[in-house]
Amino acid sequence: MLIEIATLAIFTPKSASAQSITDKSCVADILGEEIGSQVNIRSGAGSIFSVAGTVSVGNLVIVANDDQNKSAVVSPLSRKDTEGNVWYLTTRLRASEYKGWIRSDFLRLRCPNP
Repeated sequence: MLIEIATLAIFTPKSASAQSITDKSCVADILGEEIGSQVNIRSGAGSIFSVAGTVSVGNLVIVANDDQNKSAVVSPLSRKDTEGNVWYLTTRLRASEYKGWIRSDFLRLRCPNP
């Protein structure tokens, strides 16, 4: 079975040092009303940040793991914007340093069991 991984725009947040993409990271389906329509990827966690790229509905992205305490527990990296929306830091490949933020209502998280 071939799984298409979305292409993200090049963006590396300054706080990425404590975040990692590991075997225990979550993946997320990109959700929307029409397969192939585009979801914005932001340069920060909020709609006030610039659009760094787009990803098509129906694709998959990898969600960074917030592993600051190095516990190996799956904990998707998220932030809330000023309106209370939750955003997740995503990437297309495990080894990629290119990341961007997608609002949670455009994602269906699938995380590995502990």
